[in-house]
Amino acid sequence: MSPRLHVLLGAGGVGKTTLAAGYALALARVPGRRVGLLGIDPSHRLKDALGVALHDVDAPVPSAGALRAAVLHPEEGVRRWATEACSDPAKLARLYANPFFAALADRLATATDIFAAARVAEWVEHDPALTDLVIDTAPGLNAIEFLTRPERVAAFLGGRLVEWLRWFAREEPTGSAAGFLRGGARRVLGSLSRIGGSRMLVDLADLFSLVDEMFARMLVRVQATQRWLRDASTQLVVVTSVRYDGAQMASSLVLALSSAGLTARAVVVNRALPVGFAEHVAPFESEAIANDATASPVIRYALAYAAIQARLVGAVHDLTSKTIVLPVARGLDGDARLEALTSIGELLRVGLD
Repeated sequence: MSPRLHVLLGAGGVGKTTLAAGYALALARVPGRRVGLLGIDPSHRLKDALGVALHDVDAPVPSAGALRAAVLHPEEGVRRWATEACSDPAKLARLYANPFFAALADRLATATDIFAAARVAEWVEHDPALTDLVIDTAPGLNAIEFLTRPERVAAFLGGRLVEWLRWFAREEPTGSAAGFLRGGARRVLGSLSRIGGSRMLVDLADLFSLVDEMFARMLVRVQATQRWLRDASTQLVVVTSVRYDGAQMASSLVLALSSAGLTARAVVVNRALPVGFAEHVAPFESEAIANDATASPVIRYALAYAAIQARLVGAVHDLTSKTIVLPVARGLDGDARLEALTSIGELLRVGLD
């Protein structure tokens, strides 16, 4: 049985990473749950949210029960995957010396959406007891790239050019027809490379020969993530906050998901005032204005905030099947930070159940 994926999406500054951390902590407190928390945001904000150092390889979060966490470091992951796929030290040394491998590692280090698709499946593959994996995505519409990229990566890795380069670089027994053709092709391309002063195509073909197993595993993992993202149990949660453009941000993400063939499970309105706040405070406004001029701006601000919140909740209500309103979290800067995170995460867990 595959673990359940929980993917949180939202614009920058809405508290998405804090909610992801809290939600994972709350899930980890449930008996029988073994939870992973993966941050694929290049800024690595998840480390600040938990207040602990995180690395590419997942590790237990202190005082957090059955919770393990990690953040993407693609350059580390690429080398780990290469070592995993290539057991021959000589070939591995040749791979690390290949200029295209260095370029590939650098490219993946910037394309975290590509790497994340395979990293999700790798986590599940290495931890079969995992029951839940919470994913904190990059801010805004960039998160949609992670959700749609698996299909693009799969198309590339299974494409004709890659297949041809693999065939070209593969070694065959001496005297075989395929070996003769490849040997002739290498000699011709090698001559052209020397004339042109470049070994580009030969190095590229050698790269595919050396990372053939790595790419094969990557493709399997990407396809597995693609299936999990579309599984009925997967929860895609759009997070927004009380601000003038909150409804627009949430709507853009929900529509982008729909265009990719994905369905948002819920919209979370984060950092909200308690229900009924405006009705409770409004009667005191005129009295405050008359008796305490300094209190008047504070009350007016609170009432304006409540009005924005009411419009936001109404605007996002029909975007998904569920709207969850969460209060402003308290105690996130104190010594009991993990408890405060867990409390807000528990509200989200209950709301999604």
